[in-house]
Amino acid sequence: MFPLHRVLLAVLLVGNTVAFAGVDSVARLLSAVIVFVLVMDLRQLPKIPAAARFGALGFVALVGLQLSPLPEFFRAFLQPGFAEVLAPGWYPLSLAPWATLKVVASIVVMAGVVLVSARIAATRSGLPMLLGLLTVVCGLVAVLGLAGESGTPEKVMLIRANTGGGGAYGPFVNSNHFAAAIELTLPAALVLLVVAVRNLPRSGALRQRAAVAALAAAVVGTVAVAGVLRSGSRGGVLFVVVAAALTLPLWLRPQRSRRWPWLVGAVALLAVATTLAWTRVPELRDGFSDLLVVEGVEDNTRWDLWAGTMRSFSRAPAVGSGLGSYRHVIGLDKPATGTAVLEQAHSDWLEWASTSGVAGILVLLFVLIAVVVPFNPRRVRNLRFELRYPLAGAAVAFVATALHEMVGFGLQIPLNRYLLAVWVGLVWGVANRLREGSARARFQKVAKTEVSGGNLSRLEDHNDEQLDSGE
Repeated sequence: MFPLHRVLLAVLLVGNTVAFAGVDSVARLLSAVIVFVLVMDLRQLPKIPAAARFGALGFVALVGLQLSPLPEFFRAFLQPGFAEVLAPGWYPLSLAPWATLKVVASIVVMAGVVLVSARIAATRSGLPMLLGLLTVVCGLVAVLGLAGESGTPEKVMLIRANTGGGGAYGPFVNSNHFAAAIELTLPAALVLLVVAVRNLPRSGALRQRAAVAALAAAVVGTVAVAGVLRSGSRGGVLFVVVAAALTLPLWLRPQRSRRWPWLVGAVALLAVATTLAWTRVPELRDGFSDLLVVEGVEDNTRWDLWAGTMRSFSRAPAVGSGLGSYRHVIGLDKPATGTAVLEQAHSDWLEWASTSGVAGILVLLFVLIAVVVPFNPRRVRNLRFELRYPLAGAAVAFVATALHEMVGFGLQIPLNRYLLAVWVGLVWGVANRLREGSARARFQKVAKTEVSGGNLSRLEDHNDEQLDSGE
């Protein structure tokens, strides 16, 4: 029997993958219920970095300030650029309070996924389970994308509503959202592949399992790369390549070793993926010339949209216009887009800054510090491969997503947020596992010293101190 929390996490990720990635209200409600059960099932909260705790406190303070009713003069002081549209009397700083509540709810659900994933990743069997689950999602997303391509090639995963008469429905009508999901799952398939290859020299059942895992991961990875190439997502292709190049040192040990077999294997898989996507490669190549062009906004580029977003930020630089309020306030500053409705900044980083101000930027900075600190290259490169490769895979996912979010808004899709949360929890879980291992090693060293010295009373006192500190 699998533990309940692992089953529910699998239901959450796989269910959202096949059910329109959680964009409809029913899926979001069910996801919130599942995460609530998962959090209630936690025996104790896993340790999270101090920077993340500071970020959480700052986020609570920011949300409390944005949703608290305040007099008009105080709101005009904090939001001088919106003075002419502020309602008289006592109202919240957020110009769209309901939208702010929805964003807060989505972040709370995401935080619950982080905690549960950290709990799972801290165990010996849980880490492979998380990587396997992410790989399954990768395969599902890639297959669904390729299956839906024949109907509308330029929209890699166009899902039509099966109720109410049709119309475009689902998250992957935008190929960049599809690419974002691949960016957040493909590294897990790569991790399972290299771990399985490293285990092939073993004998017996271990070698058989490693061979099966290597074959499955290679197939999923190849299909996923082909899906990204066929999707036409220029950012998806570019940022995965850049992320892989930037994080390459984390995959390699400091000692010299034979690396040409890995290079040959990677080139072979890439060649197969390129062959599968060959008919769409010319369109992808031509698309790079218009990398910053946004379809349907009257010839405006992303530069024009970002300039309008920065003007909106300058209206309330301290605390922003309210989380989730972008689409409600950008009309004051957006460029001329004809009949097109601008709902996203096409840069989640800028949109966060516009809606949360300097206070939100500081909150985000604390969270980023908590995520980046475990990736100390000297420490990671000296870990055994079962732990080094998962951290390296997480680095690829983080870098690719961070770069893609500069020109996109893939994390506004619920499934992509949950996948990112799983990676964050995986990193913190591995960090906790390493910390507990170091503490255990120190205790064993002290115990050995005390026993050899014959001072049993000092050993008992030290044992009591370790128990009191929870180590």
